[in-house]
Amino acid sequence: MGAKLLQRRFLCTNTNQQQWKDWSIKQVTKSNFKESLAELKTHIQNSDFIAISSKKTGVVSSSPCKKVLPFLDTPEISYQKSKDVAERFQLLQFVVCPFTLTQSTCSSTTKVVSHPYNFHLFPRDELNLGMPQYTFSCQTSQLTALASEGFDFNVCVYDGISYLSRVQESLTKGRQANPSTGYSVNSSSTPSVADEIFTKRIKTRVMHWRDACVTKSKSNGSEDKENPAEALISSLRKLISGAELYGSRPCMSVDVCNERQVQLVVKMSRELFHDLVPLVVPDKGRGVPEAVRVVLTSSKEDKNLLEREIQDLEDEQNRKTRGFREN
Repeated sequence: MGAKLLQRRFLCTNTNQQQWKDWSIKQVTKSNFKESLAELKTHIQNSDFIAISSKKTGVVSSSPCKKVLPFLDTPEISYQKSKDVAERFQLLQFVVCPFTLTQSTCSSTTKVVSHPYNFHLFPRDELNLGMPQYTFSCQTSQLTALASEGFDFNVCVYDGISYLSRVQESLTKGRQANPSTGYSVNSSSTPSVADEIFTKRIKTRVMHWRDACVTKSKSNGSEDKENPAEALISSLRKLISGAELYGSRPCMSVDVCNERQVQLVVKMSRELFHDLVPLVVPDKGRGVPEAVRVVLTSSKEDKNLLEREIQDLEDEQNRKTRGFREN
């Protein structure tokens, strides 16, 4: 659809070129997908009706019950036909065009305003997580027809928007190693003796580490400026002791062996320490939690800032994972 309009533009006069600009299709690739999606959502909310179209590597369904009927299809039959083709062939372009009807103030005529978006699609391992390669069928006649219409396969392959199915998305979460704050704790379970011993040991360890960080933070500053040697010694001690930093904030890692220990560390950190933020760190290979990273914040505002930063990272990662499936 987009290719046809572009070809006609080159054959238009200057007078007609302005007319085609009003109907120009926005070409959406992975570079401008995020902002285009936000614009499209606004246009859909304000639209009176929507038209959709697509380009695939095949168009003919092998199912006899889904052949073209001599009368108009119902929405259900039309959807089933598109679903059958989409499951067998690869979707390369998806066009969405919201239409808005506006009444002219000078006359009784109705003006139709369109906002067409042409999404270029191509599945790939966008996040380099080692996902299985995609396979799909194609019809040579359809590829020939696309080429004759001026379809740009280079844009599709190199700049097309990737996507994952819901099953593939769940598999990728086990291959990512991004820390997360959104870990739910099951507070209804009764702690066992082993749970109490583990919690007490981790609580003591975290408390000593936190108090040492707070004390060092209060004592630093003027003393370090007056005595550079003390600052060097302090840095060496930090290096030898294996002190960690999450960005510019002090942190420590608590190794865990199972989900229950993760819950105990997260619950203890949230309930007993108002200035600590627990981050669950998954094992990239297995997809299960391997540690809880406890981050020390300097104030309530700093804690809220850190939590927003982590949430923004999670949202951005989810958008990249879902790709074209982003709602």
